[in-house]
Amino acid sequence: MTRPESSGSPADAVLHATRRYLRAYPSAALCVGITHRGVHHVQALRHEGSPPAAESLYELGFLTQVFTGSLLALLVDRGEARLDTPLKELLPLPLLPNEVAGRITLEQLATHTSGMPHVPPNLRTPQQNPADPYGHYSAELFGAFLRSYQPKHPPPRKYVESVIGMGVLGHVLSRRLRLNYGHAVRDHLCTPLQMGDTIAVRLSEEQERRLLPGHSARGLPVPGWTFPSLPGAGALRSTVPDLLRFLDANLGHQDAGLGRAMRLAHSPRAKARGMHVGLGWNVSDVRGKPLVWCSSVTGGYAGFIGFSAETDTGVVVLSDHSWSFLASLRKRVPVEEPGFSLLTRYPR
Repeated sequence: MTRPESSGSPADAVLHATRRYLRAYPSAALCVGITHRGVHHVQALRHEGSPPAAESLYELGFLTQVFTGSLLALLVDRGEARLDTPLKELLPLPLLPNEVAGRITLEQLATHTSGMPHVPPNLRTPQQNPADPYGHYSAELFGAFLRSYQPKHPPPRKYVESVIGMGVLGHVLSRRLRLNYGHAVRDHLCTPLQMGDTIAVRLSEEQERRLLPGHSARGLPVPGWTFPSLPGAGALRSTVPDLLRFLDANLGHQDAGLGRAMRLAHSPRAKARGMHVGLGWNVSDVRGKPLVWCSSVTGGYAGFIGFSAETDTGVVVLSDHSWSFLASLRKRVPVEEPGFSLLTRYPR
């Protein structure tokens, strides 16, 4: 293992960057990964108790969207789709009868500028389980949303993060590839990059044993979130070593022929609050450095993934704890702080 050019070892940097987080969430099982110039460092930590295994599986939640955006970029790069392809070319008229909704493009879905709501209006039903809020959302409910969706204004609209929009994107990409979402991501992204632990479908028995259960901010066990009809929005689970391989591909190392598509996904395409957005990715200037990143919180997990092309560095932070009430009010994903801290420590 070679050391980065900045002062201190990667292990020291991880301990320093995660100190505040581990004090705030003492029972959290945290796993952190750094890739710098293609060299990996993986470190598992816990303030109270034994740290998790480095190969532990975590629920990625909304980090899934960077894979959905990358899948779109790959199809565009291959000439199998266009960023400006409208939904009316991809969905049959009975499923999406509204003419204005049919004008929404794949790019607008991927950049959250489609105007679709954050969650589908028909999400709340008597069958909804607050502990797994999308688990009951069936193909029938998804189809009912599409048939009844009547936007008041034509796209594009201002950036509003949309779970249903990313779910629609995953659905239409799957239709174009004639594969379900999990198999599409596996065959076109994970298999070429040797990411055998990044999966949306059923885990193997061995993987089930490595999947850490989720917890509330106070450390109480909670069920995982499932996305049976919206997998492109949040269904993936993965490990830090797998995500480091994904970051390496985004940085141009061992990209398995995916390099052009990855670069297409990073390109800033729309303005958001204090940043720009690409295809599933956020693009921000942090402490004077342009960073490409994404973060997520679900009921029992939090995650951060990001990279700096300038310094050839990528960082992954995964936790089996959700956020505190105060952090949620401030809309601050708790693992963003150590993630940004590690990304910005490397010199140009």
